[in-house]
Order: sequence, then C-alpha cells, then structure tokens
Amino acid sequence: MAQEIGESRERWAGDIWDAAEAFAERCEDGGKPFYVVYAAKPDKGMPSVFRQTLKAYYQKPPKLLGVLVWYVDRSQGLFAFSSDLSSPPDIPVPEELLSKNPKDFSPKVAEQGKRLNVLLS
Repeated sequence: MAQEIGESRERWAGDIWDAAEAFAERCEDGGKPFYVVYAAKPDKGMPSVFRQTLKAYYQKPPKLLGVLVWYVDRSQGLFAFSSDLSSPPDIPVPEELLSKNPKDFSPKVAEQGKRLNVLLS
C-alpha cells in the first residue's frame, strides 16, 4: 500500500490540534488569556521516535523555529491558531517538491524567516 504525499502530515496535524485543545482545557488560567505552544524533536536514543511537548505560556511566547502556537481566551470562547507566532516545522523538503512559481511565494513566511534568522528553503 503506497502512501500519498501529505497523508501522514494531515493526520498528525489533526492529532496535534486535538492534543493542544485538550491541553488548553486542562490548564489553569486564573481567568486570563494564555498561549499553548507545541514542539516536537526526535528522541536522541531512538531517531524514529518524536518527543512531543505542550506548554502553557501566560505571557506572549518567544518566536522559535518549529513551534506551533494557539491563543486561548476562555472568556471570549477563543482557541485560535496564532500564525504570527508559529513557525514552519523544521522539516526538510525535497527540491523537486519546492515551487519555483512566483505566485507560491509567501511574503509572510519569508519575513518570519528573516526575523528568526533561519533559512526556510
């Protein structure tokens, strides 16, 4: 059975979103808005295993490469993905999958890469 491009990524993304939501529900917030930050890294002893972490920040989190961030405000009923604080995960992409078409260029992602001082492609 062949795997399609994006097949695992879509399932994993859904699982991460669900985990972040469940984590936010368990957090003590004292009635104040907060952020949920997700990060994953390969385990040093088992490279095919990823260690995943969710952490609550009660102040705006730092901008880091490879994290996903959600903003939570229970008083407003908000659980919103924060694209301005999230950076693309550090996943190498084969050259043949990268677009050379100018319409696919994202100024927002390029600017974020400049701010974080990282090479995105």
